[in-house]
Amino acid sequence: MNLQNDIKIKQLYQMLPEGVVAPASWLAEQGYSMQLLYQYTKSGWLKKTSRGSYIRGDSKPSWQGAVLGLQKLSHEPFHIGGVTSLNLQGYAHYLPLNNSQIIYLYGTQKLPAWFKNIKLEQEFYIMKKPYFKTIGLKSIPSNTKDWEMVISSPERAIMELLYQVKPDGLSFEFAAEIFEGLTTLRPSLINELLGMCENIRVKRLFLFLTSYFNHPWAKHIKKESLELGTGRMQIVKNGVFDNEFLITVPKEYHAR
Repeated sequence: MNLQNDIKIKQLYQMLPEGVVAPASWLAEQGYSMQLLYQYTKSGWLKKTSRGSYIRGDSKPSWQGAVLGLQKLSHEPFHIGGVTSLNLQGYAHYLPLNNSQIIYLYGTQKLPAWFKNIKLEQEFYIMKKPYFKTIGLKSIPSNTKDWEMVISSPERAIMELLYQVKPDGLSFEFAAEIFEGLTTLRPSLINELLGMCENIRVKRLFLFLTSYFNHPWAKHIKKESLELGTGRMQIVKNGVFDNEFLITVPKEYHAR
């Protein structure tokens, strides 16, 4: 490798942290041609993680590294949400985070092909609903230097999780166990999210659990202004019908 190429690979290693997946489009923007990438790959300085993405030769791809490449290098509007976000923030600490095989990624656009083709131990589940624009998103430190990941706040993440609670989805009991630990939510953000939420089932289920657990923030929720519909909804099979929120719930939760 000549001196110029040697300088460029050192520059690349300074820009690209270990473990972060870099799309070829970003590398091209930094001045790295396909011919140069081929040379780096052949010499072991880079490794291909998919058709159209690379990683430093001294590391291996992780789901966080893939997400950082998606968010910070491709600038794609996707975020980590639902139960994955709650787990990262310690609200589902009994779940095996490091060994979890499912990572919930939220966004309404089409994923770039390079991201979809990365081979990882984990599998990404792409969710488009519920949609709250950028309300309730936050950044947290990743496992890569000072780079941060965009995730859902607990207030947003629990609503994303509740969207999956249905007879053929996540269990009511699973959601309730996590909800029980959400004692410090911000009522102002909850009210904003509930006001924007278009899913009647999510709003009814959230309000039922709010009433059931009666956390300190519960008294500040403005449920009177919410559109909750009039029809009955089956949340669980063989459940008991709750007349206040018009949903079926497990018998042990109805006797509150």
